[in-house]
Amino acid sequence: MIRFALPALMLALTPVVSHAQSSDPNSPLATGQSTSRPAQALPPPRQPTTVILAPVDLADVSAQMTARLRALPGVRSITPFPDAPNFLRLISHNDMRISLDTLVTRLNTTGVDRESEYARFTANVGRLLASTDPFKPAQLRVVIRKTTAIDAFEAESAAEGIPNVVVRRPFLADLEEVVVGDTPTTIALMPAGRLSDLSLSADQAFELGRNNTLGDVSSLTWRPVNGLLEVRESSGYDTSLLALDGVWATISTRLGGPVAVIIPTREKIVIGRADRPRDITRLRAIVAAEAKGERALSDKIWVRRGGTWVER
Repeated sequence: MIRFALPALMLALTPVVSHAQSSDPNSPLATGQSTSRPAQALPPPRQPTTVILAPVDLADVSAQMTARLRALPGVRSITPFPDAPNFLRLISHNDMRISLDTLVTRLNTTGVDRESEYARFTANVGRLLASTDPFKPAQLRVVIRKTTAIDAFEAESAAEGIPNVVVRRPFLADLEEVVVGDTPTTIALMPAGRLSDLSLSADQAFELGRNNTLGDVSSLTWRPVNGLLEVRESSGYDTSLLALDGVWATISTRLGGPVAVIIPTREKIVIGRADRPRDITRLRAIVAAEAKGERALSDKIWVRRGGTWVER
């Protein structure tokens, strides 16, 4: 019953309300006006304006990306390939070939945000370089190399006519100590320009490299070979032992006397007693036979005296 009475009541009241409203000349609902204002028509929504950009050609993109990529850490050179201008050659810790074809296509797409595309492309290359960078602090090591070999490397790896100067310092005679980056596949000589990327001085880089190398060689085991000691299983940094002062007191104790060392090649170190003529004769025969070729390091015998190495 209540459900049917309510509509009837509403119908009965409607004329009264309408008459009262229409009798008030000051009311917005006076005679001749509706009981509610008509909704004002809204203007049609604006259509987004598409900015039509002038086409960008390969030469412009190449110039733009050359400037941007050159600013990435570790990049020493970036140039177009003479026979393939749609590729850039980027020289850093490795030699990369970068295609611009997809970037040019995206930059010429209607409505594209070109700055975002350039920034995305640059960031992608930067991430690739960072992921393969051997010159992270934890990867720094030290090696011993001949001065002539280092000079040749700097000249051969020059970029845009600028030699690839590496982090190096004199060590013994014609040998030098060099900071390198260690990777599973190679030992990369560290360009001096990378020091600023790591906020390191050269001395700090050498100290860090020596400490990291000490960790690599700390587990070396030795085997007797014809009365001398040789490394049982190489770490790749065996000859770097000469630069690690802290290990030689222990080795001397094991030998029971002063230490004499040869490093005929980059990968080989042999140790004997400096006060034992038989050991010196055998060490001399090894260096005479093996210190040859591109990987030769030293044909001398080095003796440990007073915390330094002297030629015997």
